[in-house]
Amino acid sequence: MKRNITIFLLFFVLPLVVAAQSHQTELDRLTKEMYRLYSSHEVEQFMNITDQLKEACLKAKDEGLFYRTWANQASFTFSKVSREKGMEIAKAMNEYIANANQAGALRMDIKAEEYYLKAIKYKQAYFPQINAAPVYLGLAKIYHNRRDQKKLLEMTDKALKEPNLSVPSIVDAWSYRCIAAMHYNGEVQKTELNKAYTEWKRLSEKYNYRSSFSDDIEIYHAQVKLPQEKYKLMSYAYEWQGKWKEALKYHKEYKKASDSTNTADIRKQAAEHAMQMDIIRAENQTKELLLHNQSLKLVHAQDELEQRRLEEEALNLTLKNRDIELSNASIKLKNDSLDRQAHQSKLSEYKSKLELEQNKERMERITLWTAIGVGALIIAFLCIYLYRRSRHMKALTVAYDKLETAYEQLEQTTAAKERIESELRIARDIQMSMVPHEFPERPDLDLYASMNPAKEVGGDLYDYLLEDNILYFCLGDVSGKGVPASLFMAQTIRLFRALAKQHMMPASIATRLNDELTEKNDNGMFVTMFIGQLNLTNGQLHFCNAGHNPPVIGGDEQQGSFLEMEPNAPIGLWPELEYIGEEIASIKGRPLFIYSDGLNEAENIKLEQFGDEHMLDILRHTKFKDARHVVELMEAEVERHRHGAEPNDDMTIMCLKALNINKIKI
Repeated sequence: MKRNITIFLLFFVLPLVVAAQSHQTELDRLTKEMYRLYSSHEVEQFMNITDQLKEACLKAKDEGLFYRTWANQASFTFSKVSREKGMEIAKAMNEYIANANQAGALRMDIKAEEYYLKAIKYKQAYFPQINAAPVYLGLAKIYHNRRDQKKLLEMTDKALKEPNLSVPSIVDAWSYRCIAAMHYNGEVQKTELNKAYTEWKRLSEKYNYRSSFSDDIEIYHAQVKLPQEKYKLMSYAYEWQGKWKEALKYHKEYKKASDSTNTADIRKQAAEHAMQMDIIRAENQTKELLLHNQSLKLVHAQDELEQRRLEEEALNLTLKNRDIELSNASIKLKNDSLDRQAHQSKLSEYKSKLELEQNKERMERITLWTAIGVGALIIAFLCIYLYRRSRHMKALTVAYDKLETAYEQLEQTTAAKERIESELRIARDIQMSMVPHEFPERPDLDLYASMNPAKEVGGDLYDYLLEDNILYFCLGDVSGKGVPASLFMAQTIRLFRALAKQHMMPASIATRLNDELTEKNDNGMFVTMFIGQLNLTNGQLHFCNAGHNPPVIGGDEQQGSFLEMEPNAPIGLWPELEYIGEEIASIKGRPLFIYSDGLNEAENIKLEQFGDEHMLDILRHTKFKDARHVVELMEAEVERHRHGAEPNDDMTIMCLKALNINKIKI
């Protein structure tokens, strides 16, 4: 019997283990390659790698990585290729997820439970030393779906007692214990949930692993711990359970308490102002086009008059040439007559006189008819000339009237343009006053930032909030330019400050910003952002990147490199996204350089971009004096690269460094 089991392991189980390890190695390789190419502009290579990774995820049945890879494809295409292609990928992904959810709703829990129980019996009989925690956790998921608290706890206890437990099995087991504690009532629920939550939180942070129930556990724990958020958390809980009617009810109660009438009025006024600006801009363009067409018509009329004048001069010259030819012909005829008379000198005087008379009569007739013909031509020419001149004068009068009207319209358009430019200057002053221009003077922090819009108003933004030893900061880039982008930027800064004052983590701030900005976003505007929280005491950095350019972080010897991170999607595109946050244990003594794409994509007259490598080379070879020196040096380098070319995009730069107080020279 033992020999049969050994043969079974060698020929069936062992190849499966080897194949699983091979699949995991391939997944890790493709994942690293995907994140390496995400910050580059190699579109074809990135799409090939992500397509391979999606196929590998389907074979390995790793749905989480599969959907994350697909989302990265949509985000990369949206920002690096075109917005339309990015939206097509996102739409295809949503349809795929909907079909997958429908198939998942048809799961056969009873059959799965039967197979799990058979597997446990087979393991207990023949392989007591093998870890069966995944089987127990599979049963726990089935009992959780059935709301069977007793069996759910029993399966988690058995899973935790298994030998050689892996990190996912440990954290998932405590996740199910937290969920089981939610079914208690009163103080028992609070006690059991806090006990299970404490251990689950400790293990998740220790092993840096989050289970699929992480968000649900955080919501229920916050509901028990923070009663003032009851309406919002009850809405989330009912939504998780699929009770949409109750979720809508509590969400309305929460919105009544949080929303204000001023918010709706401000949005309405902003939309009306944007619509008026678009109408004025369209009218100005129409008037300019009409004036240009009228100018072209006037120039064409002048060209026709000049052409006709030249034709008349050519006709006069032709008539003069014909008169000269006629005169020459007459002279030739006279000379011929004299020659004939000289040769016929022996003719009689009578015949000579007769011929002379005949010649005189012929010459008189020729002269008479020539004069009549020339006179007729002159009269016809004068009639045609006077007729055309009359028509030209009428056309010139009409053109002059149109030109006078066009000049009046031009004066009105110029006055309107000057008024718009004045309003845009005021809007620029208001927008620049929304971002901070004074920075904290502290021995443990060096911070400086600047913003340079490409037009009168722009869509870039930056902000910071310093409370005690905690620094919240952000830098973002709104899609598009001009007034709509500036209004979207103002709303984003207002929401960031409000959320930062609530001491929320960067990932939560990004999630809340996305929920607010996707609401009634009919124009499809979005913003890429880098949000950070820095503890000035120990240098710990929590951050969340929402589709923004990767920052540059310095090393111990100022050798800067791009920060590797989870890209996430831009804020404002898709509602109900959960953004992923990350952290670095300490960045003390290491400068952090954050920027918008107006820096690395700045173009000169030859349309050559500034480039990531050029920016990184400057940072690596610049001795760090202070944050302001780095920002102003980079602005000067960009201006030198443009070499007189107009800015093609807004440019915003921020540099910060957490300092060790004991190393500061006094």
